[in-house]
Amino acid sequence: MGEDASVNNYDIISIGDSASSNDDHSNSDRTNYFRNISLSYFAAQPTEMLSKHLEFKELCLESGNPEAHYIEGILQLFVKEDEQAGLYHLRQSSDGGYIDVPYLYGLSLLAVERFHKGQKYLDKLGWKENRSTSDQCCERVKKSLTDIPYFMNQGYYIARANLETLCGCRSRKRRVRVCNHGYYYERLNQFVEFAMSKNN
Repeated sequence: MGEDASVNNYDIISIGDSASSNDDHSNSDRTNYFRNISLSYFAAQPTEMLSKHLEFKELCLESGNPEAHYIEGILQLFVKEDEQAGLYHLRQSSDGGYIDVPYLYGLSLLAVERFHKGQKYLDKLGWKENRSTSDQCCERVKKSLTDIPYFMNQGYYIARANLETLCGCRSRKRRVRVCNHGYYYERLNQFVEFAMSKNN
């Protein structure tokens, strides 16, 4: 039950100033509103913003809302297959502090063979000390990608094979992890397997 709550918890950004009155609209700042509004529902179901809520998404993007950039990154990368735009929006979301982005951005970079940079973002989750944060991010990212139709890219297979080669200390038969590269390979492999399962 606790794990389910953490997987479904997208509410990380509070809305507005708690000291302000609900009736006082004199200090309304449109940009601040759209930057800080929570898009937790859409983060869990990003395809809802593909066409139904396009104008709302654009307002949030213009205002720099980190969740909107997360959603747009997913849509660009996995629906529209625009790698450059997708990575750009994920980076904007990361700069805005959205919690799941280091995981998805790191994986996406590994999947396009930018191994060093991908590892740097995955390391922000502190997996060496405790894997629970990256495990929770993994589950929330999978939930975000659930509604996305098959998004497997042939390049992901190649990246996985190349990363496995870099991790020469990893035993295929025993699956023993004796270096840091094993963690990155494990996460990329999970991502590739999840992407492949979307075609079944």
